[in-house]
Amino acid sequence: MSPKDYFSMLVQKPYIHVDFPLNRSELEDAIASFFQFLEQPSDTKEHIDFKVAPRHRRGDIGYRRRDPEGDIYNDAKEFFHFHPAIFQKYEDFLSNNPLVNQFMMKAQRVWESAYGVVSNILQSFDSPFPGTSSKVFATDEPHVMLRFLRYDWQQSGEYLAKPHFDSGSFTLAIAESGPGLRIGRSPLDLEIIEHRENQAVFMLSSNFRKIIDTEILSAGWHDVVQLDDSKIGKPFARWAIVAFFEGIDVEALPRTETHKWHH
Repeated sequence: MSPKDYFSMLVQKPYIHVDFPLNRSELEDAIASFFQFLEQPSDTKEHIDFKVAPRHRRGDIGYRRRDPEGDIYNDAKEFFHFHPAIFQKYEDFLSNNPLVNQFMMKAQRVWESAYGVVSNILQSFDSPFPGTSSKVFATDEPHVMLRFLRYDWQQSGEYLAKPHFDSGSFTLAIAESGPGLRIGRSPLDLEIIEHRENQAVFMLSSNFRKIIDTEILSAGWHDVVQLDDSKIGKPFARWAIVAFFEGIDVEALPRTETHKWHH
């Protein structure tokens, strides 16, 4: 797909498949490092903790765990948000924790790949919508978070991630352990997304109109469902790698908007 096709494809549906420079084995290697990280003691996992965008209700960097009983999102998962600023802020910690440092190095490679892919996409919008790419990337500390995610097992057919719009402006779904991600404009047209080798899925998110001033495009309403009965009794249901992109000094929409069709 050439850059000029991005916009026309996004007019038709809120996501597109785009080339991604890392292959499946390289991404699975990064996930394996993430799983090793998850086996570390809590004080090690939770040591990295800061925000890249204080005004945004997202932007938190570090490890998080969500449990259905104690979380408004009512899903069960562990994730780590990576940003390269970790290397400057936690230099001593990383030097004393080689396994964590190894995970950060592998995460940085994926982060840089995602940055390059989405930068090229947004540059293609600069002609019809001047300044699009600079609204995200013209800063020393861009609001670009890479999420490594592991879902706990829930009953097959149930939601692993409840329906929502992402709170940023753009999302790049890089890899997943198996099908389950569904995307549409609303709950009425959700469809299962099939990941393709050496490609990622670029999706418009709830805040995209703060970057691209148009009513022609639509954000991607999405969820994740458990489709694989064989995961019953396994330690986890699914993993995924996703990058979230937000504009400079932009506030997120409230949860009443990002989760407006979910009850």
